[in-house]
Amino acid sequence: TLSLHAALPIYLAFVMQGLGTYAIAKSAPDHVRDFWIARALEGKAIAAFALTEPEAGSDVAAIQTTARRDGETYIIDGHKRFISNAGIADFYTVVARTGEAAGAKGLTAFVTDADAPGLEITERIDVIAPHPLATVRFRACRVPAQRRLGEPGQGFRVAMETLDIFRAS
Repeated sequence: TLSLHAALPIYLAFVMQGLGTYAIAKSAPDHVRDFWIARALEGKAIAAFALTEPEAGSDVAAIQTTARRDGETYIIDGHKRFISNAGIADFYTVVARTGEAAGAKGLTAFVTDADAPGLEITERIDVIAPHPLATVRFRACRVPAQRRLGEPGQGFRVAMETLDIFRAS
């Protein structure tokens, strides 16, 4: 049997993949879900969950990152901080404000490629544990509308369902 110390990297890998893929598995259109989940299951893609912000740590409803509709895309602008797997991830589940509604009702979730123009890692955060953390900046990062997870305004629900499963981890 594995000791706790030896099993920790395996456990962390499972949790980090789960955080980044759970919302996709539950809320993405079939073709988006099938594409990213298959790659994650095969070990060909690493996931990240871009939720936390400098001014919206545990208060998800206070998210300030925006995503505005522009034809068949959304344009994401903002910062995410303390993002696990940032900088090594192949794709990110991102929650951003799409509506005028204050609080939770104005949030929508998306999945975007790590190499999308406008997505950049701006700061690596060193920690004692072998855990990649970084700040992610979105500057006019275009995401196809078909990569939206659920309907507009359901991002808070998508995020909370994900955290309900993985928060204890």
